[in-house]
Amino acid sequence: MNSYRPTPSSSLWVTACKIVILLVALYFSSIVLGHVFSWVLTIAFVLIRVAVFIVVGFFLLHFFLKLLFRFDLWNFVLSSRFRR
Repeated sequence: MNSYRPTPSSSLWVTACKIVILLVALYFSSIVLGHVFSWVLTIAFVLIRVAVFIVVGFFLLHFFLKLLFRFDLWNFVLSSRFRR
């Protein structure tokens, strides 16, 4: 059996050292991951923006074709897609 028990002062220093190492590691990881996540979020934002632009453009085109020429673009696209 191991009968070693650390003294309270050495245990306090070890705990303080572990906390400092944890804070330094969190700081460096925030620096590195900050750059990575900024790129990921930028790419995601651009993709979402393009998708929203395409969907809104399709709905506006559908609305104006329906209003001006009574042509149902939504029904035309879906019926030709799912026809067997």
